[in-house]
Parts: sequence; structure tokens; C-alpha cells
Amino acid sequence: MAACNKEDDGNTPSGSEDKLVSLIGRDAEAYQQRMEVPAVKDQSMFIVHSTAKYGVTYTLEWDKVLKMQRWAAYSITDLNAVANWNRKNWEGATWQGVTYNGDPFQEDPILPAQYRTHLSDYRSSGFTRGHIVNSQDRLMSQNANGQTYYLSNIQPQIYDFNAGIWLNMENWVHRLGFNKTKRKALYIAKGGTSTPTASIPNPLKPAEEFGGRTSLKVPRYFWMAILRQDNNNQYHSIAFWAEHKANAATDIKNYTISIDELEARTGIDFFPNLPDDTEAIVEASRNLSEWEW
Repeated sequence: MAACNKEDDGNTPSGSEDKLVSLIGRDAEAYQQRMEVPAVKDQSMFIVHSTAKYGVTYTLEWDKVLKMQRWAAYSITDLNAVANWNRKNWEGATWQGVTYNGDPFQEDPILPAQYRTHLSDYRSSGFTRGHIVNSQDRLMSQNANGQTYYLSNIQPQIYDFNAGIWLNMENWVHRLGFNKTKRKALYIAKGGTSTPTASIPNPLKPAEEFGGRTSLKVPRYFWMAILRQDNNNQYHSIAFWAEHKANAATDIKNYTISIDELEARTGIDFFPNLPDDTEAIVEASRNLSEWEW
């Protein structure tokens, strides 16, 4: 397949047509070698959403038991840091045979039906449909942007979190990724807590405690893991961690931790495809001076 780069080297995939390409299970395994992809837990579903022209849109790990995403990951490079589409373009647009009068939220078609989440799970639930892979980071084409609206890329978030600190963190990542002078590549993993750990034994919170009602699993915390390869091929990492509650904070550096600490809290092994010696040094660091705020 044209987009089957095991590493995201920024080269344009062969093929000029922007066809949708999605893979799951064994067909997707080679993509687990990409730099941004965390280690995949046994018995999870590993999914790749991509297009033939622009390569990988994002990958994700789907928990079949909880029916929720464990994480989603993607990279920003010179190839995909382009804006050929706009979220406002969805008004009246036709995609995959359906005409939309706004955002094209829909079930993920590659997930087996028995494991999917549904639009009805969000309806009158008290929660917004919060993007994990930011729609604004995937504007390469209508197809790439449309894939970010699959419900496998969505988590239930209260409005004053989604439109508050989560948005502020998203905007920071977007500005960094789309500034070519600040990075050669940016590797990103995001998600909500789902796996119990020693430090976070209760990663999920009943919807009723948020004032909502849904059968969806609702994370207590949301996080982002960021790895920047600079133009001298040096690596730098940082993570964000925020409790899922109303929060309009703009000074997001107060919500930073190291990747090592994020791994302890989430039980997820981030950036396992870095060389071991580099990974050990980079993931222990939380050097705020290496980043612009």
C-alpha cells in the first residue's frame, strides 16, 4: 500500500488520488513500528486510518471490552502540515455518498459492529464529542479531515473542558507542528485514562458524577504525549495531564509532566521505537526551556 511507511519520513506516498485506506488487525501490524505509535496491549484492536495521497492520518488502539479508545497517535511533518480543507467546508458537503449540514461525525466503518460506539451514545448525554486527534491538525484533504470524525477518535468530554484547557493544549500542539522552523517532525499520542495503575487506580468516572447520562466510559483524566525531532535531529519530549473537569486555564505549562510520569499514570509505553538509550534520556526529561509557551 502506498502509505505503508513504517517510519514517517515525510516522503510523499506514491499515488495522486486521495483514496481512503483503513486497516485493522494483522493488516495494520507493520504500522506499529512508526515513531509515534505506543506499544499495543494484547487483545486490543490496532487500527490505521490513512489516505493514499497523504499517508497515515492517525492510528489508534481500541479496547474491545470497554468499547473505547486507549490512545490515538499521529505525526506532523512537512508533508501533512498543509491546509487544503476547512472545518466550515462540511456545511452542505457530500462525502462517501452522504451530504452533511455540519461536522460529519459517524461510526468507524472498519470497527466490527459489535465493538462500535454510536451517535446515539452522545445524544442528550450531557457530553460533547471531543476529538482526540485534532481535526485542525488534519486538513490535508476532505478525506483525511473526515477520518478525524470517526467515533473511534472521539471521547466524551464536558463542554467546559473540551472548549477550555483541552482546546488550549490542542492549539499549542497545532502551532508547534505547523511551524516548520521549530521541528523536523512532531510525534503525538493522546487519549483519556482507561487502564488502572498504581497511581491512578480508578481511571474512569461514572457519567452521573459529571452530571451526564451515557453508557460510554468517561475518563477521569486526559493527556497528551509529545515528541519533537528538531532540525538537528535531536529529540525532546513533554507530556500534558489534566483532570477532566471545567477548566479554562491558558498557562498550560503548569499541566506538564515527563513521559516517564505519564507512563506510570497510564500504563502505556510511549515512543517504544526510539533507540533505548535515547528513549531513557528523553522520556525522563521535563525541560520547559526547550519549548515555546
